[in-house]
Amino acid sequence: MIHAIQLTLREGGLTLYALLMLAVAIYSSLFGVWRHLAATRRTALGENPFHATSSSGETHRAYAACELDEMARVERRIPFLAILISTAPLLGLLGTVAGMLITFSGMASGNLAPIDTVSTGISRALVTTQAGLVIAIPAAFLLALLKRRAETTHLALQRQLHTRLAAQSASVS
Repeated sequence: MIHAIQLTLREGGLTLYALLMLAVAIYSSLFGVWRHLAATRRTALGENPFHATSSSGETHRAYAACELDEMARVERRIPFLAILISTAPLLGLLGTVAGMLITFSGMASGNLAPIDTVSTGISRALVTTQAGLVIAIPAAFLLALLKRRAETTHLALQRQLHTRLAAQSASVS
């Protein structure tokens, strides 16, 4: 198993190593943003999130601060994650093009290569495309889930604010 992984890394070359570093950056960023969003949800949507502020102005300010600080932090990172994710297949394609150039330059050098040598070169070239897609496709699904979770958190914050303000105005009346 370890030998197969080492062989694949060797076949993919520097581009595959770059893809692995990109994968670490993508998934660690996704995990960090997801964790921050979960903490924001726990804090803002808990039993008594803002300690029963006395006036509607204080309640509104507390929710606005949560939205501006915590939710904005999540929403700022989503476009960056989308760019990182879209880079993975492109980097894989770059590795494929580089591998194909090496294969065809070997053929053009005058050595009549048998078909199995050419097919081996093409197979090696496609390793990076496969890796780019394997990295990007699950990450794109996770990003879509993260976007949806951020939207529902934002809507829940707004709903809770309106509920709390209505309860405060009813208790004042």
